[in-house]
Amino acid sequence: MPSDISSVFEDMSRVVIVGVGSEFRGDDAAGVFVARNLKKSVKSPNVLIIEAGVAPENFTSEIRKFKPSHIILIDAADFEAEPGTFIFTDSSAAIGQSISTHKLPLSILSNYLHNQTSAKVLLIGIQPARAGLSSEMCKEVKDAVDEVTEVLAKNIRLL
Repeated sequence: MPSDISSVFEDMSRVVIVGVGSEFRGDDAAGVFVARNLKKSVKSPNVLIIEAGVAPENFTSEIRKFKPSHIILIDAADFEAEPGTFIFTDSSAAIGQSISTHKLPLSILSNYLHNQTSAKVLLIGIQPARAGLSSEMCKEVKDAVDEVTEVLAKNIRLL
């Protein structure tokens, strides 16, 4: 993540965090685990945290009703970096190929959500090492999940 990540959060008033991925596919579960961890530490009426799993498109109605200023989508993505590397961007093109098993590409979902809510849509991509069926999450991705959780919790806790 950029060193000045706090600037991204300056104009947030209501945020939806959507964790995407399959818990049965090792590193692909990174987004879901970030969302799950945040639910434990962030309690605010201005923050909606969704463990979307492999069907983030099933939560668009809930997201629209929340009327967010920002939406953060978190997913494992192959952007040809070292496992556990993560990027924070407002461009779905910048995070490369999602490895998740969800059918709707995050680029389409993010465009749809922006058009429906006028919210700023941000993406966090976490580079996986492996995402095979029944594989375990690697240490590097576990560490990235913890770090992303910490940065998000620190910056949205006060909303």
